Amino acid sequence: MTDKQEVQELEASVVESAEPALERANDAVRVFVHYKPACRVEFKIEASPSLVKKAQEQAVKLVGKEVVQPGFRKGKASEEYVLSKYSGAVDEQWKKSVADLAFKESLKLTEVPVLQPEPKVSFDVQKCTLQGADLILSFETEPTVPAITPQDITLKNVDRPLVNPDKINETIRQVQLFFAEWKKLEEEPVQEGHFVLLDVDVIETEPSVGLFSGVRFEVKDRSMAKWMKDLILGHKAGEVLECISIPDEDASPREKEELTEKKVRVTIREVQEAKIPELTDAFAKTVGSFSVEEMYKSVEKLLTKKADDHVKEKMREQVSEVLMNNYPFDIPFSLIDRETRFRINQLLQDTEFQAYWKSMTPEFQKRTVQSVAEQSSKAVRMFYLCRKILGDAKISLSPNDAEPAKDTFLDLLVGRAQNDNLQANEMHQAEAFSRLLLDKAEDFIISHAKITD
Repeated sequence: MTDKQEVQELEASVVESAEPALERANDAVRVFVHYKPACRVEFKIEASPSLVKKAQEQAVKLVGKEVVQPGFRKGKASEEYVLSKYSGAVDEQWKKSVADLAFKESLKLTEVPVLQPEPKVSFDVQKCTLQGADLILSFETEPTVPAITPQDITLKNVDRPLVNPDKINETIRQVQLFFAEWKKLEEEPVQEGHFVLLDVDVIETEPSVGLFSGVRFEVKDRSMAKWMKDLILGHKAGEVLECISIPDEDASPREKEELTEKKVRVTIREVQEAKIPELTDAFAKTVGSFSVEEMYKSVEKLLTKKADDHVKEKMREQVSEVLMNNYPFDIPFSLIDRETRFRINQLLQDTEFQAYWKSMTPEFQKRTVQSVAEQSSKAVRMFYLCRKILGDAKISLSPNDAEPAKDTFLDLLVGRAQNDNLQANEMHQAEAFSRLLLDKAEDFIISHAKITD
């Protein structure tokens, strides 16, 4: 999916030293090793007469298996007959056998780690006679991942979300709203206490970027940003409004830093009123609690866990950023290509994305693929970095380390449920194991890094 020409141009832009990075020889071959960008390695090989002769014998046998000589059974033809009647096929197979034998000998000499599990080797036999052969072999090698010292990494402390009675009460009210009866207000303008379904898009760039679609907000200060509330008050369903989003005055310094001003488009999809059910023991039982009191305890526990998860996730995001920015290394083109194809195919399984894809211009499709390729490159890099971190720390993992999801209906309503129990099939198990690898490595970095305010 990514552009091979870009890799070739990158290789061409690198001024290669006249001297190889490595030279080795034995009785069979002399090999000169040249390292290229994107983890490609080139072997320039001089094969000895003995190796070439052995390769020819192999070629004759392989071609001879399909030859029928008069008076002989299939595959029992003489070497002279095969060479005289099928010289073209023998020569073609001879070059392949020379390349195969020379590659195996060169790997033993140089110990260059070939990319696994499916190494692909291209070869160009420039000369092949019984006096010897000259050839060039090209293949991808395993990435050389830099060493990482966790103690050298500095992270910022993450503020833990408050869990207090107000937060618990508001969360329980949101649970009640899930079971509310909703009435559309077709002609009434938006007022305090109404509910609205909104689409919000950032329109600073072309094409615009959707922030969210069809999200319900209660028109109150505690439920939505001031700029958004001020924008929609007095307007009706179906109206499309534009403004500059700005952080609230009482936002924390970090929130103001993260929530930068953006030009946005807000679409009011619906204006609604809600009839909210009473908070009784009977209602509590509908969400898996025996009483209102038990429901309060469960919600507090879930919010506490959610707050802890928030801190952990924000710290992990910092680790990812540090690793990606400070520990660059080459990765094989084929790995990025394979991951990109996988991700595009996954997206195309969704019928909505299929329709969206077909509506794109060729240029926008290309940009979409490039974006997926960039994400794939980051994912592959993170995999190798995390594997290196855990390997150096001698931390082993097994698929059994992944905790199975234990989500209740109340988990789903409060928003702590993971919804990613990836044990349905082998592909999902592999995704779960990759996620576990990432989490374990990032948590190890966090536990040893310097944390500042």
